[in-house]
Amino acid sequence: MKIKFKLPLIIVGLLLTLATTLVIVAASQMASSLLEEKESKLALARSAKAIELRQYLTAIEEDLLQVTSNPNTRDALTSFATAWQELGSDQTTVLQELYITGNPNPTGEKDKLYQAADNSSYSVAHAQFHPWFHKLQQQHEYYDVFLFNMDGDLVYTVFKELDYATNLETGKWRDSGLGDAFRSGRNGKVGEFSFIDFAPYAPSYDAPASFIATPIPGANGEQIGVLAYQMPIGRINNIMQEKTGMGKTGETYLIGQDYLMRSDSRFSKTSTILSTKVTSEAAK
Repeated sequence: MKIKFKLPLIIVGLLLTLATTLVIVAASQMASSLLEEKESKLALARSAKAIELRQYLTAIEEDLLQVTSNPNTRDALTSFATAWQELGSDQTTVLQELYITGNPNPTGEKDKLYQAADNSSYSVAHAQFHPWFHKLQQQHEYYDVFLFNMDGDLVYTVFKELDYATNLETGKWRDSGLGDAFRSGRNGKVGEFSFIDFAPYAPSYDAPASFIATPIPGANGEQIGVLAYQMPIGRINNIMQEKTGMGKTGETYLIGQDYLMRSDSRFSKTSTILSTKVTSEAAK
């Protein structure tokens, strides 16, 4: 082939090679830019969820502090503790008969009974204070609200499950999350909070449960008992499952040190808390 034909072909070949190289470089840069954009969005979503969750937990702590400093809480604990002693030595049997087995409301709705018909000091106190705590539990969507005396007697709960009227220091449920919550609250200082991580909780039919507790101060500032909440899974799920900016396949969720989920996946029809383990590199 003559040089006058070779030269244009060589030039065209070089130009094609250069164009191909530029396209590859541009595509690589675009892919890198898109990846960085996706990573940035994920990091932003993670930070936003962390802030929102921290704000919610702080709100619960502030609510605990307000409730324990409310004279109504101190009066309720004092009244329940005094009435507890008046019931004799088998308070568990008596109170569970009145407010659980003898309660006309079905399982899951035992909180609707405001006063048993035994005319005891306990039931009079229950009629007085239960509406206030019941409203607190419903407004904040806590699973349950608990009052302990210093001996570990669970003298009052809103929801009335099988932990009600038992002793969390020596009784059947002493090694449960609620038992840990009581001891942490009793051994803590007024104004401090103890958070107990999710674990299956037998009185709630082995459903995952976590607790937060704080001491209850008396009129002179000395501790007279413990207030605890069973954490609201629904509210935590609402925070984590909000999907703005996550597209059709993205999601945010909580995992613990054991890599088990602490919130439910928005793509699962059944609960994934403590049942689904996430061991991806991102999770680690």
